[in-house]
Amino acid sequence: MNKTTFGILTILFNSVGVPCFVQGQTKAGIIRIVLCCIPFFGQVVAVINTIFGILLGIDVLKMTEEEFQAQLGTIDMGIPKMIKDAE
Repeated sequence: MNKTTFGILTILFNSVGVPCFVQGQTKAGIIRIVLCCIPFFGQVVAVINTIFGILLGIDVLKMTEEEFQAQLGTIDMGIPKMIKDAE
C-alpha cells in the first residue's frame, strides 16, 4: 500500500476503521464499525477516532516510504507504534 493513499484514507475514514481493514486487522475494523453504530457513545467514539485519524494521517504523510513500510505491520488500531510510544 502506498503511504499517500494510506494517509488520505486514514484522514477521511479512520472513524469507521478503514485503516484497520487495509492492514488486515478485520476484527479491529469490525469493532470500530459496531461502536460507531451505538447511539451517543458511537458518536463520541467516532469524533475521537476522527481526531486520531487526522493526526495519524498527517504523521503518515510526513514519513518516508521506508519508515512507512517498516511500521505498516506495527500500526495498532489505526495508531502507528511511534505515536503510541510517545504517549
